[in-house]
Amino acid sequence: MAERNSSLEKALAVLDLFQFRQRWTMTEIAQHTGYSNAAVARILNSLESMHYVFQDKIDGGYYLTSKMYVLGRNTQLKNQLINILDEPVGTLCRRIGFSVTVAIRKGTQSVTIMRKDPQTGLTLSLIQTVGDTMSLNTTATGKVLTAFSGETDNLLNRMDYVKLTKRSVTDRDEFAELLQEVRAQRLAYDMEEVTEGLVCVATPVLAKDGIAICSISINGYKERMIRSLDSIIMRLQDCARECEKLLQ
Repeated sequence: MAERNSSLEKALAVLDLFQFRQRWTMTEIAQHTGYSNAAVARILNSLESMHYVFQDKIDGGYYLTSKMYVLGRNTQLKNQLINILDEPVGTLCRRIGFSVTVAIRKGTQSVTIMRKDPQTGLTLSLIQTVGDTMSLNTTATGKVLTAFSGETDNLLNRMDYVKLTKRSVTDRDEFAELLQEVRAQRLAYDMEEVTEGLVCVATPVLAKDGIAICSISINGYKERMIRSLDSIIMRLQDCARECEKLLQ
């Protein structure tokens, strides 16, 4: 018979509770699991130190972090994310008349999980399709997912810094400085860094702990995007806020 790991089983039992509601207090967890308050405190401390849960300093409750979304990207959880965001992202696409993409991070790559195209004439060779992966340094999406990853320094050291056009940012220090602006504005731009003539703007969809669950980006030909940029940014950020509310 395989040896059982009591500590692991207890931690998983605590995580299982979050299937039923998003917020739990230490006392409630003890009541539902039958574990002592001291045992629950140890479990939560370990889960918090490993960034699986976090404690809201205002209401005192414990919540799952976006790391659980990361772990579930290749499981049903990814499908749930797609289903939840489908309507607001589709609405954004129809309103602005540009292609809209949703992406998540997998290591040092961004992975496209959803794309809405209003038939504006953009060819598939110019924009990412579902399942495409891109190095984080090359796109607006990658900048957003790196800046709000919770492990920016680690990613900066591991990144390949792929060069796709003469505008691609391939210097680590330059990219790190750029990410400071991304964090301050909650916006990132790709000004022909992937494809000549193509411009993209991206914003994060954040979990309550400030870590990016995914990014939403809008892409289009440079001249048309620049003419409508202010309106695009406003609608993009409104959509991201709506998505955050749906995911909480």
